[in-house]
Amino acid sequence: DALELIAAGATAVQVGTATFNDPLAAVRVRDELAAELATRGYASVRDAVGAAHPR
Repeated sequence: DALELIAAGATAVQVGTATFNDPLAAVRVRDELAAELATRGYASVRDAVGAAHPR
């Protein structure tokens, strides 16, 4: 979900509320996002921002 938002152009995603149910939510999102970025060939989040909108 975070990568989908980033690809649409978001430069940040919010996970604050999720930490009420899972105190490690932000860490999990960070780790899963890093893995998915690598899988898709992005070197960084910056490279993925707006990727859904061809330039």
